Amino acid sequence: MFLKHMRPDQLHEAIRKNLPLLLPAGCVECHGVHAALGLDMLVAESLCTAIAEHVQAVVAPSIDYGPTGWAVSGPELGTVDVDGNHFYLYVKDVLRALLLMGWPRIFVVIQHQGMDGPEALAFRKAGAELAFELTRSEKGLGWWGYQPPETHGNAFGRVRVRPTILPAAEAVCHGDHAGHLETSLLMYLHPEQVDLTLLDQRSFWYTDQPGNLARAASAEDGQRYFEAMLVAWIAEIDGA
Repeated sequence: MFLKHMRPDQLHEAIRKNLPLLLPAGCVECHGVHAALGLDMLVAESLCTAIAEHVQAVVAPSIDYGPTGWAVSGPELGTVDVDGNHFYLYVKDVLRALLLMGWPRIFVVIQHQGMDGPEALAFRKAGAELAFELTRSEKGLGWWGYQPPETHGNAFGRVRVRPTILPAAEAVCHGDHAGHLETSLLMYLHPEQVDLTLLDQRSFWYTDQPGNLARAASAEDGQRYFEAMLVAWIAEIDGA
């Protein structure tokens, strides 16, 4: 189920059922000459959709643009960079609105730069601040000190920022940038968005690492990676 397809009555019913909201996040960035600029976003969106097909969950509209720091290329190869401070203010507004809707659990599912990257840090900071700000505005100053948890509810942990590859999947999936893993994932999920023959014309260090060659990627490996990621996420949702 997708949030942008829902009517208010469906929204209220999903919140009443305590369903989690999945928010895919990624970027537009060069992934070598052989793969789509939106690879991160395509993986995150596909994973969220698959999760929602296996457990009851709602998928929110994606956060497509994010901070890249121009790390892998400039705009001439398709990378878009959003200033981290501007991005933080934007995602804080988005998360505030989603929390005010009443979503009890929001999972931000990120396929970009890991949990210490600017994008994940912006989400984590925004979620932590909103836990205090929204509860304080509702319960007043000193809400935690004067009221037990059963009174003020679950203020903390409503926004959870997680990578697409959870620790439980790391034995199978070794993260990279447009290397064997990401290229294989895209070949499995969106094969029309990959052209390995272009690697013969130009490659980058991150696509030609020994033991992690993008040119050796396959849809079969992509399926194996994706299924490991999905199993880990289903367990994450069920245990939350």
